[in-house]
Amino acid sequence: MKSIYSVLALSIVFGCISCQKTQNQEIYFHKSHEESRKNAPFSDVTQVGNLYFLTGQIGKNHQTGKMAEGGIEAETTQVLKNIEDVLKEHQLTLKDVVKCTVILADIEDFSKMNAVYTRFFVDNLPARTTFAANLVAGAKIEIEVIAAKK
Repeated sequence: MKSIYSVLALSIVFGCISCQKTQNQEIYFHKSHEESRKNAPFSDVTQVGNLYFLTGQIGKNHQTGKMAEGGIEAETTQVLKNIEDVLKEHQLTLKDVVKCTVILADIEDFSKMNAVYTRFFVDNLPARTTFAANLVAGAKIEIEVIAAKK
C-alpha cells in the first residue's frame, strides 16, 4: 500500500488536481484562487478528509505582488490576511486552524510577530511551532497552517 507521502509526491509530480484515495480518505489538491499563483508548482491547499493543509504564506500582497512594507509586524499581518483569504475559499476561518508552523528569518522578531499573531488568534489557540530559517523572496516570516472543517 502506498504511503500518503508517495501519493502526495506522485500526484504533485504528475499534476493531478483531482482526488486520490488512501486508507479510505480522499485527497484533493486545490490550486490557488489567486490568478498570479495558478501555475505554481504546488497546491495552495491539500485536503485529506476534513483536514486542510495550507501552503506556507509569506507577507506578499497577492493583489499587488509586492511584499508588505513596515517590517515584521506588517509582514505578519499580511501573512495572516493571506491565510484568511485561502481559508475563506474553502469555507473555513482562523477559528478552524488547529496547527501553525511559524518560520522567522530572524528569531529576534519573535515577540513582535507574536504581538500581531495574538490579535488574529484570540479565542482559539492552535498548537504552534516556531523556528528561524532562510526564507524565499527576502521574507521575514512564513506561516503554514492545518485547519479542520467541522
